[in-house]
Amino acid sequence: MAWTAFGYRGFRGVLLCALVLTPVVFAALPAASEDDAPPLPEEKIVVDIDSGDEEVFRIGIPDLIGDPKVHAVGGADVLRNDFRLMPGFRVIGLGSIRHDFGSMGIGIDLGSWSVLGANGVIKGTISESRSNLSIELRFYQATDAGTAALRKTYRGSPDEIRKWMHDFANEVIAIVTGVRGPFGTEIAFARKLGPGRKSVYAAGMDGYGVRRVSSGGGVSMLPSFGAGVIWYTRLSNKGMFITNTRVGGRRVIGGKGINMGAAICGDRVYFTSSRQGNSEIYSANLNGSAVRRLTKSRGIDVSPTCGPGSKLAFVSNRHGSPQVFTMNRDGSGVKRVTFRGSHNQTPVWCMDPKQPLIAFSGRDSNFDVFTVNIETQEYRRLTQGQGDNKDPAFSPNCRIIAFTSNRRGGSGVYLSGVDGLDQNQVIKGGAETVRWRR
Repeated sequence: MAWTAFGYRGFRGVLLCALVLTPVVFAALPAASEDDAPPLPEEKIVVDIDSGDEEVFRIGIPDLIGDPKVHAVGGADVLRNDFRLMPGFRVIGLGSIRHDFGSMGIGIDLGSWSVLGANGVIKGTISESRSNLSIELRFYQATDAGTAALRKTYRGSPDEIRKWMHDFANEVIAIVTGVRGPFGTEIAFARKLGPGRKSVYAAGMDGYGVRRVSSGGGVSMLPSFGAGVIWYTRLSNKGMFITNTRVGGRRVIGGKGINMGAAICGDRVYFTSSRQGNSEIYSANLNGSAVRRLTKSRGIDVSPTCGPGSKLAFVSNRHGSPQVFTMNRDGSGVKRVTFRGSHNQTPVWCMDPKQPLIAFSGRDSNFDVFTVNIETQEYRRLTQGQGDNKDPAFSPNCRIIAFTSNRRGGSGVYLSGVDGLDQNQVIKGGAETVRWRR
């Protein structure tokens, strides 16, 4: 097997590149020649969260009222963590709540909460009957004169508590912002386990329930979601191929050279392959049949990702340095969309057609996360001065961006608002190529 596009020959070279450099070969993407693109924005935009122009919704979430033994299940903790992670919200600390919030049952004393600056409050009760739980939740806004803006009752097994809390948080966020929240969705990422070992993992977007999903030993990397399963690239002694969790790690898309980085858009798989010598973008049916070549250039084309309106984004060095391009899913209409920076990679598209945003990793002294409005060419830096920050992924509502970071003392998966504020670590330890289920 020859990986001629990247200057490696034989399986040993492929293995070395995948393990020693970066699992995303885009980081090693060579430039055919330097172009004259201006540098990426040097300074992250900082907004004073206490300024009058900053719209922050302060929310109080006291513990659920009920039997202390039942209360120990921690439903309110899930809610507080959800709103801690959601940009634009601030959770009022429990230590600040001095009044007897339980004396009014599931009702609220607006005056006591207004002293704390609360714009909204979530209160709930919890009880148990015959090993089943019943949780009643209410959401109040300061502008509603004590009338609940949302009421819901959940009944069932204690195993469902996290799902209930995420559902309620999402509905509250929809009331406040007009767009439902992303809680209860999943992310996937790869993690190096040791020499010659790498696996793919999945977890809730809040970092809960991390679990391994790839099968077999060796190297599994570059996860993505699609068609109800998690797809990933596997490197074995039989080559580099694409598989998914439904088939237990068996080959779905193979062939000569490298075959990697699946993105599932509708009923087709889009991927990178060097089967005809150069690294190009291809598509295939979900079972690996009907392979079609979409790009043909002297440069190297990698990293396809799905966009709205039957679009794709990908990375190419056809004009010199690695940059982000877009095209139609049939390979037509190729257009360059990043014109700043000398090394841009791993694009991901906001799927809301009203927000023409692509997030990507850009390299100056280190890798950092940026967004670009592909209609206005407005760039925004989300990270700076904290090691390498790479491989962004948009939440389904495009209000949060997940990314991986090796920042000192805190490697793992982070969440950030699209303005770069509200950065929170949700998964600790080494992580690569995070992706978000849409």
